[in-house]
Amino acid sequence: MPEPAIAEIIRGRMTAAPPPGTVVFLFGLRVNDWGAVRDWLPLWRSLDRMLRELERRPESGCLWSTRVRDGREITVIQYWRDMDALMTYAQNKAFLHANAWRRFNLGVGDRGTVGIWHEAYVIDPETPGHLHAIYRDIPERGLAAATGIIPAHHEPRRG
Repeated sequence: MPEPAIAEIIRGRMTAAPPPGTVVFLFGLRVNDWGAVRDWLPLWRSLDRMLRELERRPESGCLWSTRVRDGREITVIQYWRDMDALMTYAQNKAFLHANAWRRFNLGVGDRGTVGIWHEAYVIDPETPGHLHAIYRDIPERGLAAATGIIPAHHEPRRG
C-alpha cells in the first residue's frame, strides 16, 4: 500500500480500471482545540496504528491508502475491494477500528475538541460516465494503484 521511496513513473496518458463495487473511502480527523491533547493525541496515534494494521493485513480488503495533513486536519484516502470489506473492518472487534471508535465516543464524544468525518462511494463501471480518472507521467497512485492502470483512450471533442 505505501508508495516506495522512488516509484516508477508510468509514461503516457492512463486511467484506472476498477472492478464493480470498488469503494472510495475518505476519512478526516480535525483537531479543534490543540490544548486538548488528551483528546486528540490518542486518536492521532490510533489512526497511525490502524493504517499500519491495514498495510499488514491485505485480506482486510483495503487496496490502497494514503494520508494528507493540512494544518489541524488529517485526511485519509482509501480504496476498498467493496463495501462489505470496509464495513467488516469498521465493525469487527478483531481489528483496531471498532475499539478506537468506542473509545472516541466514550472519551471524547460531544466535547467538540476533535472533529471526525467520513464518506464512502461505490464505483459502478456499468453506469455511463461513472468515473473520470487520468494519470499522466506519474507513478501509480490513487484508484489506479488500488485497482490497476490501463491506457486512456482520447475521447473526440464535442461541439
